[in-house]
Amino acid sequence: MTFNRIAIYGHRGWASSAITKSLIASGAPIKILHRPESDVSGVPSTVTTVSVDVNDKDALIHALHDVDILISLVGHDGISRQLALVAALPHTDVKLFVPSNMSHQIDEDGMRLAVNKAKVEVEKAARDAKIAVTTVLPGYLVESSLAIPMMGVDANNNHILFTGNSQQQPLNLCTLRYVAAAYSAIFATTPTDTLQNRVIGLAELIVTGDEIRAALEQKHGAKPQEFVMSIDTVDRKLDETLAAGSPLAAMWYYRKIWATGALKGLVGDDIWEIDGYPKTTLDELLVQGKMQPYRELPERVIQIMAQFD
Repeated sequence: MTFNRIAIYGHRGWASSAITKSLIASGAPIKILHRPESDVSGVPSTVTTVSVDVNDKDALIHALHDVDILISLVGHDGISRQLALVAALPHTDVKLFVPSNMSHQIDEDGMRLAVNKAKVEVEKAARDAKIAVTTVLPGYLVESSLAIPMMGVDANNNHILFTGNSQQQPLNLCTLRYVAAAYSAIFATTPTDTLQNRVIGLAELIVTGDEIRAALEQKHGAKPQEFVMSIDTVDRKLDETLAAGSPLAAMWYYRKIWATGALKGLVGDDIWEIDGYPKTTLDELLVQGKMQPYRELPERVIQIMAQFD
């Protein structure tokens, strides 16, 4: 078995730390690139860590010596910093760049969100520079879609909001554990020439609003309280929150592309299956209560998400 030599930029976030741990556990040689002020105390001593200012092009080129794949896992604030990675990569022997995404392809509405626009700009810059790019698209994470009311599912209070046609439309979900396992399965040993310039989708669990409603009823022993919102209303709320510069604009966008059925297509058709990995079910997540929590959010934000009427 031949391992790819992998560098990771962005290792400390809620999702990125889980993916980093999975990649380290895969046995592939891992190098963590981090800002000088970043905490690397939790990184195993067997893993190489390199402090580098990505805007120091020469230092970054040196840090990428002996690397086959550069995986970026930065969060919202770091998306545009990836442009410095793109500037350095043509001067290295890195064979594959995996920019931070963690969602899906971006449509016209999605481009109205600054973070999505930044993702597209990074991917375009990389392709314009003739850098081989692979994106990994898990749709939405279970933890942000079912453990909190982001998508209109309030499992704790047995409430559900149907927007547009979300009763019948598929919601493409993955647990964070599945995404972390997928990164290892895809990048640890797969030859880079078979990964280059692919848009790889992940699909652990695909469910409709009706199926979620049935699982909530089974969990609570009573039908959930239902709320309905039209696409026109969602569009209006999206416009209002964008105009106000509110981060909750993303919530309305996410609900809209589920409601219209666009989400599944935005994950693509090149779906990666992890050999031997048991996929989760709605029964495990909602009825049996095995769902992992999402990262901590202010209680006021959760309350706003759960205002369905």
